Amino acid sequence: MEEQKSTAGQGLGIAGLILGIIAFIFAFIPCFGWVALIPGFIAVALSIVALTQANKANGAKGLIIAALVVSIIATSVAILQGFLFAGILSEGSHIKDRIERAIDDEIGTDLEEVFEDVEQEMEKALEDLEEDLKDAFEDLEDTTREDTTGFD
Repeated sequence: MEEQKSTAGQGLGIAGLILGIIAFIFAFIPCFGWVALIPGFIAVALSIVALTQANKANGAKGLIIAALVVSIIATSVAILQGFLFAGILSEGSHIKDRIERAIDDEIGTDLEEVFEDVEQEMEKALEDLEEDLKDAFEDLEDTTREDTTGFD
């Protein structure tokens, strides 16, 4: 006598497999793999429920086990990428702080003095330019007066 296999859990197994594949694809995208956690966890949950239903009703389990394996792998890779991404962000902020401290320690005060000196020199150059322009306009007015008085 042949045992009847039921289709219990197959719909959830297919849904779990599809979400697991989506999570698997997202999990291997650099700096974006942590997004795969959402469909990965949902796929694992659907696959576990489907496996439970298939066990109770003596249903086929091959597709459901495949969905569970793909989902677990995708979720694991996504978790690893999440930790890696968090570690890089954390270390990056520490490096930025160290660089800022080094700049402040080494050239912070010197840089301020240089900027003050440059500002003073620019103000002096601007004043000299204004005086030169004023003199040039006065000379221009004088030459135009001489030219107009010479024709009378």
